[in-house]
Amino acid sequence: MRIALLAFITGASLLTGCAANLKSVRDFADETKKISVAFDPLLAATVEQCKRKVETKLLYAGGPVRSFKPEEMTRTADDTCRSIAEANATAKKIDVVLFDYADKLSALAGDGVASSVDDDYDALSKKLADFKEIPKEKLTAVSALVKFLTKTAIAQAQKQAVAEALDHEEAVGVLGDALVLYTRRVYGGYLVDRKREIGTYSESIRDAIIAAPPLLAKLQLIELHKESLAITEQEKVIPSLEKSVAQMKASLKDLRKNLDRLSDKERRQEVEKLAKEVKALYQQLDKAF
Repeated sequence: MRIALLAFITGASLLTGCAANLKSVRDFADETKKISVAFDPLLAATVEQCKRKVETKLLYAGGPVRSFKPEEMTRTADDTCRSIAEANATAKKIDVVLFDYADKLSALAGDGVASSVDDDYDALSKKLADFKEIPKEKLTAVSALVKFLTKTAIAQAQKQAVAEALDHEEAVGVLGDALVLYTRRVYGGYLVDRKREIGTYSESIRDAIIAAPPLLAKLQLIELHKESLAITEQEKVIPSLEKSVAQMKASLKDLRKNLDRLSDKERRQEVEKLAKEVKALYQQLDKAF
């Protein structure tokens, strides 16, 4: 028993302060959550572009104005794009897994592990006060020892929990890559289609293939030009997201590889690179939406 206790206390000297060294892990987790949140407007924009494509096609299809029914156009767009909305729901579930992972990691690197150990310390301190064989004047010293061991247990438990979380590096990378691929294929695909159609509609208006009075034709060309500029900014989100996910993977690999050196400036610098990419991603999102 004494040998086990001695080993535990010896380990404590090596682990003391471990909890304070987890800032890089917490910052990594926070930036990863931001990447997850950034995926939401892209999903919404995918459905919006799909509906816009259907509505514009019906709008320019011709036919008498008297028989045109906006509610039917909206209904057709909703029905046509329902499959995209359903696919987005599946993609969102993957995104939620990434967010939950980062949220859990943040808790583990913060106070998530400490709470249960603190409860044990409080309970034991009360029992010590009721133990008659311990002189009251020595109770403070004994309590200090218990608190020291509690802090050590927190540090050890946190280190083990964080190490286990970082071991999921491969799965986290797969999730991030999957979101990027989905974004490029679906979100990016609709932007490319929409931009091409805008060019086609613009030429048709200029060549009077789509009939419209001069003033109305000019107004339509202005709106189509504005939409094309907006799509250009929305397209720039994709490479920015790719860079953020790539740096997320690099930062996670670095943290996992250097678990015993989490307080080194190299860890902070690596996570700062991630923060820089995520900041650029959000700046582009602001421009795009």
